[in-house]
Amino acid sequence: MRRFAAVDLGSLTVRLAMAELTGPGRLQVLGHYREVTGLGGGLARDDNLAPEDMARTFRALEGFARRLRAQGAEACRVVGTQALRQARNREVFLRQVREGLGLPVDILSPEEEARLSLKGVLSALAPELAAAPELVVFDVGGGSSEWALIRQGKEPQFASLPLGVLTLSQARPLGDPPRPEAVAALHHEIAQRLRTFYQQNLKPYLTKTPLLVGTAGAVTTLAALALEMDRYDAARVNNLILSRKQIAAITEHLCRLPEAERARLPGMEPAKAGVMVAGALIIQTILEVCRQDQLVVIDAGLLEGVLGEMAEEQSLE
Repeated sequence: MRRFAAVDLGSLTVRLAMAELTGPGRLQVLGHYREVTGLGGGLARDDNLAPEDMARTFRALEGFARRLRAQGAEACRVVGTQALRQARNREVFLRQVREGLGLPVDILSPEEEARLSLKGVLSALAPELAAAPELVVFDVGGGSSEWALIRQGKEPQFASLPLGVLTLSQARPLGDPPRPEAVAALHHEIAQRLRTFYQQNLKPYLTKTPLLVGTAGAVTTLAALALEMDRYDAARVNNLILSRKQIAAITEHLCRLPEAERARLPGMEPAKAGVMVAGALIIQTILEVCRQDQLVVIDAGLLEGVLGEMAEEQSLE
């Protein structure tokens, strides 16, 4: 059995997953580790990574590197997403990680990110749901949203929208607690952007009402809030169905609370309390624009997709 790992350098959160090869193309995930570092926090200001955000993320990666050595990982793939795609000064950070930790970073294109996220989602999606004639899978991250349209018998189609919970929160501060007029304006802006995206990238190709599937932090946090989880459990989140009514109620509640009170809610990761008003508004608006009454939540995504691809590559060696 060969032990390997993947790291997702997200705009909001950096995540590590360790796995072991158990057979040709098959793997067992040994553990997940994460830190909210806000790597993309400065992008809304001037399209540069802020020094303090880079330093915080580098420290998290140092901890990951120690864990990789301690647990005997033979290979590790580090992938970067929207923050590193967008940042004008990304090479400063990439050089620091490469030279200081020996970890080269593969910056994914939007299509590659969507493809790998889809691979991860499908690894956890219940077979009866995966058999739906048409699926729309979305991954709302810190800096962007990746989308995949799945139709039986056809190749998947991928699209990306630069709409994420961190960059949106930074660019459109709402106040603490959020001001109702600011929330309404943000909801309107999100709806406009998502409606244009939907009309151009999804609607022309849909022939039926698709199954809507969401992954990544914003939607899994909504699931944890709905379940009032004191301790996050991915097994309870995978394939959970959230109704549009549930999501609207949670969003309305979040919009009334100051950040400190949001951070204390069962199911809320305190470090995400500052961005979850924007996150909830994005998810709520996705259902509105797609005219859906519910969505399926999947915890697995980009990391699991990278691990799956690594397992397949190792099986061919």
